[in-house]
Order: sequence, then structure tokens, then C-alpha cells
Amino acid sequence: MSTSMKSGIRYLPPEAGEALWILGDQVTFKTDGERDGLTLFVSTIPPGGGPPPHVHYLQEEAHYVLEGTFSFLSGDEWMEAPTGSFIWIPRGVRHTFRNTGTETGRLFSTNTLPGAHERWFRHVGVPMTDRASFQPPQRAPDMEDVLSSAAREDIHLERPSHA
Repeated sequence: MSTSMKSGIRYLPPEAGEALWILGDQVTFKTDGERDGLTLFVSTIPPGGGPPPHVHYLQEEAHYVLEGTFSFLSGDEWMEAPTGSFIWIPRGVRHTFRNTGTETGRLFSTNTLPGAHERWFRHVGVPMTDRASFQPPQRAPDMEDVLSSAAREDIHLERPSHA
């Protein structure tokens, strides 16, 4: 088989992809929704990590637990999701997740509004060009910008109670 791109297949080796630090979690894009018409990313979540509760009105979201133990919120009810679990979140459902384990966990995620998460992640995130030496920012994010930019991408975050 030739090494040319005649087949049109794109290959990313493990750990490859655009990596961003986003409010305490790491996200690595495996595809780009605007370029590919498909959003796929891997999130690396420390113990206790995860986003604030939020709702999507124009998209569904799905997660597959690659490593770790997570809890997912659906409305007002939490469910446990160990390694190997699949979670489908219909539009209009208040949801979030937390890494409830003692080790860093990883999720493989997608949604049905290609490009929305990527645009928001790039807006609020910090590029991790060298993961080995990356240091998270010390300043707190501008929460008004975080909330308004998320809403523009159909990520309607609940305002943190301490903001």
C-alpha cells in the first residue's frame, strides 16, 4: 500500500491533536467540527474536575468513559459511569459530569453541532503546545466572557454561585 493520501484517511497517533487547557481540564481535538463536519475530542479530567452544569438547546452530546470513574448529572439526578460507560445527552437536558475517582480520568466526546465546542474551547482555552512543561494560568478567568462566549456556541452554563 502506498503512503500517499489517495484514500483520504487522516491518521493521528496516540496523544496527537490540538490540546487546550480549559478551566482546569485538558481537551485534545481528534477532529475539527468546522473542517471535518464531525466533533471528536478526548478530555483529561483530574479528580473532582468537570464543567459547571449546563444545557444545549441545538445539539445532543455523547461521552464514552475511556479511563476513570465519573458521575453524570441528568436534570437533578446523578448516575455513576465507570470505565466503558456510554452516556447520551439529549438536547434540552441540564447536565454535567465530575471525575469522582482518585485518579485522572479520560472521556471521548462528541456532539451534533460540529464546531461549537471547538470555537468555545479555543476562545476560553490556553494552547498546550508542550504538554510536559505546560503551566496553567494563575489568573482567574473573566467569568462574564466565559458565560457569554459559551452561550453563543449553545453551551448555556449555569452561573457559579461564587461568581
